Amino acid sequence: MSGYPTDHARPAVPFMVATAAVLVFTTMDAVVKSLPVSIPTVQVVAMRFAFGIPLVLVALWRMGGGWPSLASWRANAPRGVLSMCSTLLFFTALRRLPFAEALALSYLGPLIVAVMAAAVLGEKLRLGVLGPVLLGLAGVGVIAWDSLVGHGLISSDLIGIAAAFGSAVTYATGNVLLRSQAQRDNATSIVLIQHVVPTVLALPVAALGWVAPEGSVWLVFVLLAMFGVSGHFLLVWAFGRAPAGVLAVVDYLALPYAALIGFVFFGEVPVPAMWVGAGLIVAASVLVTRLKK
Repeated sequence: MSGYPTDHARPAVPFMVATAAVLVFTTMDAVVKSLPVSIPTVQVVAMRFAFGIPLVLVALWRMGGGWPSLASWRANAPRGVLSMCSTLLFFTALRRLPFAEALALSYLGPLIVAVMAAAVLGEKLRLGVLGPVLLGLAGVGVIAWDSLVGHGLISSDLIGIAAAFGSAVTYATGNVLLRSQAQRDNATSIVLIQHVVPTVLALPVAALGWVAPEGSVWLVFVLLAMFGVSGHFLLVWAFGRAPAGVLAVVDYLALPYAALIGFVFFGEVPVPAMWVGAGLIVAASVLVTRLKK
C-alpha cells in the first residue's frame, strides 16, 4: 500500500469505498444467515474460503504480486488459523442471534485490540482506554441481560453471545498480529494465505459431517466467496488512500443496514435494549479509536 498516495484533504472517495466494503461484508453475513440450518456451520466456513481461493489467485496474477515466500507463509499462517476460528464463531452467532445483535456484539473488536496490543505488543494501556473498555462490556451486558430475561432462551442465547464474543476476540488477535506483518508482505499474499489456511483446516472437519447441498446452494457458496474477497480488497484500496482515523467509523454504518436487513428478510424487530447496548459498544469503540497516540 505504500505506493498509493494518501490524500488527507480529500478522503471522500476512500470513505465511500470503505463504506461499500462494510456493506458488502454485511450482505455476505445476511446470506450466511439465510442458508439452510441443515448445512453445518463448519461446512459453510470451508466453502466460503475454498471458493475464494481461485478469486484471490486471479487477483494475484493480475496484480503481479508474486507467490508468497516461505517466510510469508510461516508469518501469516497463525492469522489464517485465527481467521478460520473468527469466521466459524461469527457464523455460529449469526445463526443463533438476531442479525443486528450479532453484528453489534462484534464491535467489541476495537476494544479488545487496545487491550491485547498492550499485552502482546507492549503498548502502554492508559487509564483513558480502561473506561471505554468497561463501557463496551456494559453494552454487552445490556444485550445479554435482555436476551436472557426477555426471551427466556438461556442456553441458546448464551451460546450465540459467547460465539459473538469469541469471534471478536479472535478477530482482534488477528488484527494485532497484522500490525507487525502488513508492512512486510503485500496485501494479495496476505489474503491468499488467509484463504488457504482456513480451507485446509476446515475442509477435513466439514467432510466428517458433510451434508450434500442443493444445486442452488453451491451458487450461494460462490456468492459468499465473491463478497468476502471483494470486500477485503475494497478495504485494502480505501486504507491505502486515506488515514485510518478517517475510515474508523465506517464499520458502525453497518448497524442500521443490518437492522434493516433483519427486519425485511428475517422479520426481526430490534428491541430497545439492543439499540442501547449497541450504542454503548459503538461509543466505547469510537472513544478508543479517537484516543491520541
